[in-house]
Amino acid sequence: MLRLAMADHRWSDEFNNQIKELDTIDLWTLHMTEENGFPNGRLKYEQTTFGSFRCSYCKHQWSSANVHIMFLITLARACKHGIVEMKISKQSCKMCNSGTMETSQISYENMKRMIKNLVLKINRTFYEQEKYGRLSRPINYNKKQNGPHDKDHFENCLEVHQDKKYQQGWSFHLEEQWQQGLSLLEEKKSQQVGSTALAVAGVAVAGIGALALACMVFADSSKK
Repeated sequence: MLRLAMADHRWSDEFNNQIKELDTIDLWTLHMTEENGFPNGRLKYEQTTFGSFRCSYCKHQWSSANVHIMFLITLARACKHGIVEMKISKQSCKMCNSGTMETSQISYENMKRMIKNLVLKINRTFYEQEKYGRLSRPINYNKKQNGPHDKDHFENCLEVHQDKKYQQGWSFHLEEQWQQGLSLLEEKKSQQVGSTALAVAGVAVAGIGALALACMVFADSSKK
């Protein structure tokens, strides 16, 4: 918790320093979150940077150029207040497979670049000011990466996989409900058709009976 608070303080301080450069009267704040899901209807901005990790279980250290950062941006114009929630994805150690998601260490230079890109995104989206700057690429401090991208140890990849799995399950549930609805509709139609056929048959029988009775009456009257 102390590490998270210190990291939050560092990122928010840099954000406050850079957001002041925008010519706006809106008040902006940034804070970190540990939530996995972000609600819809808000501006999402994603970046990838370089970071290093250390396993808290086996003490193995590794670096990654795929540290995913998600920013959720909201501006309440009536209140003149903008809020940015950010989450830095974690990674687990593939040496011991403890399953513990470790927090990345991001250099101060890369942190400044990520914040600069964030402020540029805010500027272009809400204020459309020109000549503010260009997007900055992160610095890769270790050219040799430890193998290919391993989705099983990346928190963001696991969340995307779970989200897709949930959507597929929900889609299957809707399809199942749709098929059940079609079956009930076909059954109801079949019952209605059967009832109509019985009604028509009843009318036909009644008509034949009435005709036969009329013929008998006519025959009796003819005999007289």
